[in-house]
Amino acid sequence: MARNARTATVRKYLEEKNFRLGKDDRAFLADLAKVRIIDEKGAAAFHFQGRKTPASRRLNKLCDIGILECVAVNQPGRGRFNAYQFKTDRLATLFGGKRPTIGRKRNELHEVICSKIYFAEGRPDSFLVEGDFNKKHHELFHVANKTLAGRDACIPDAFFIRDGEIVVVEADSGQYNKSQVLNKQAAWRNFKQVWGQPAKAAAAVDNATVHRF
Repeated sequence: MARNARTATVRKYLEEKNFRLGKDDRAFLADLAKVRIIDEKGAAAFHFQGRKTPASRRLNKLCDIGILECVAVNQPGRGRFNAYQFKTDRLATLFGGKRPTIGRKRNELHEVICSKIYFAEGRPDSFLVEGDFNKKHHELFHVANKTLAGRDACIPDAFFIRDGEIVVVEADSGQYNKSQVLNKQAAWRNFKQVWGQPAKAAAAVDNATVHRF
């Protein structure tokens, strides 16, 4: 659950003391706590719109203060762009969030695409990324349909509730082949599905809502 940490509380964990978090900052940090990473384009559209200066100026200031960390993300066809995450685990916790887990299976582009689905779907309050799933959430997908390959579970990147129904969220950074897509779709065939892909993707996703970024 997102928290609204007081500026005075945040200052305790930073060397920089001369700052105040504004309304736009708090809206951004609340969404960041939910999705863990947000690209500059998303921040400009949903948090810092209407300013005389670009969103990057405020975001980079929050980096200088020590609240955020800027990450360079590479996307084929789009090039390199900046995304932002909490600087430390402790700061993320103050706002009820976590830092993204980046590794072999989850690169920065994958995580950004997942967060962009959240915004494309209207920022649903119930949006929950896989890293925040509890035991019951994992069991929900364990008792779902088996994949085409016979696996008993296929955990999505996130899900949310809309009109009383579970909507499964899956981010493809462009690397899934057709069999991988069909495998996942088969496992979630009882759920509504929303997928996110870059404009250049190895395989198309059919019979689902697909956002191209």
